[in-house]
Amino acid sequence: MSENPHPPGKPADGPAYRWVALAASSLMICITYGLIYSYGVFFKPISAHFGWDRASVSMVYSLSVIIRGAAGIGTGWLADRHGARKIVAICGILMGAGYLLSSTIDNLWQFFLSYAVLEAIGMSAIFGVGMAEASRWFTVKRGLALGIAASGSGLGTFIIVPLAERLVNALGWSKTFFAIGIATGVIITGCALFLRRPPSTGPVAGNTKVEGGTTFGEALRDMRLYLIMVSFLLFFFGTQIVIVHLVNHATDIGIDPLIAATFVSIIGLSSIGSRLVMGAITERIGIHRALLTMCLFLLGSFVLLLFIRSSWAFYLFAVLFGIPYGGEVTQIPLAISRYFGTRAMGTLMGLTLFITGLGGACGAWLAGKIFDLTDSYTWAFITGAIAAIGSAATVWLLQRQDKKGQQPGGYLP
Repeated sequence: MSENPHPPGKPADGPAYRWVALAASSLMICITYGLIYSYGVFFKPISAHFGWDRASVSMVYSLSVIIRGAAGIGTGWLADRHGARKIVAICGILMGAGYLLSSTIDNLWQFFLSYAVLEAIGMSAIFGVGMAEASRWFTVKRGLALGIAASGSGLGTFIIVPLAERLVNALGWSKTFFAIGIATGVIITGCALFLRRPPSTGPVAGNTKVEGGTTFGEALRDMRLYLIMVSFLLFFFGTQIVIVHLVNHATDIGIDPLIAATFVSIIGLSSIGSRLVMGAITERIGIHRALLTMCLFLLGSFVLLLFIRSSWAFYLFAVLFGIPYGGEVTQIPLAISRYFGTRAMGTLMGLTLFITGLGGACGAWLAGKIFDLTDSYTWAFITGAIAAIGSAATVWLLQRQDKKGQQPGGYLP
């Protein structure tokens, strides 16, 4: 049932409330993705404390990505059916509990259960449901609204990653996990209170107002959905290599850990501008050109990463990489709403994020494995560049589907 406790026409349901819903979505995305991309800060301290190799620590992150994506299908479906507020509130509690339990681990299987299972399930609803809510509230200037919501993850990366580094330095990884667990549970559940569905102009089926677009089953029979998912899978294969291993790579060649953490922070800052700009630009240049542009920037980033060694060059890389890392994120909800509308958007976002998460998980784990075998990230970065080329090729195939006469549904204004 749609979650809307106020009768239509009341102030809480008015057009101005969309900015409240957008702010809540942006904040919870900010917190969640700032924490996700802080994993690299905890990587070496946890590995050193327990004597685990990099492939093992990478595997925990990779499994969390897979489980978060798989659970996102279910949480997205539940949010489509019962409303976002209840689902996000429950997920906020699970996130906090996951970090609290992670602070008490003694071995790898406990870390897997607390971080890769409990916490991952808690995080599963945040991005997909948050972006779906923003899409529903903004039928005009949707690209800009989604860019603002998605920029929350860039802001979180900019603020939370260096903050986590300083907390780990001051308190240690265990106490930092504990503090994060308390703060996360409070903030995410607080954001959930401000999520509610907008008044629908569509038909009413039973007690549920139906939004425009295809059903989940109809979307599954459309080849374009699979091309979209494969393109993002390959893209996130590459981006997660950088997010998880950039700090490791920089410190391996002698850069101070505190400085290395700021590289990820600069990526987040650069990505904020990219998300805001690309969300609006995509509505002008089209989804295919926007996706191809992001693939080219990702390819260029990996080529640069193969050669740089100095701190200033890493800052240049961070700015360049922030463009595809940020701009691509807004393309997922834009592509889904363009082809399939918002009727089943929470579920479709969950499915797409799961598939793309598989790519990210494989990229993060494979980079760690390559390092363990070669004592270098060179071939990991080459593999990321190849994935960027593959993502661009898949976008080209998607564009050919439209040119053959299978036109988009036109749900994006």
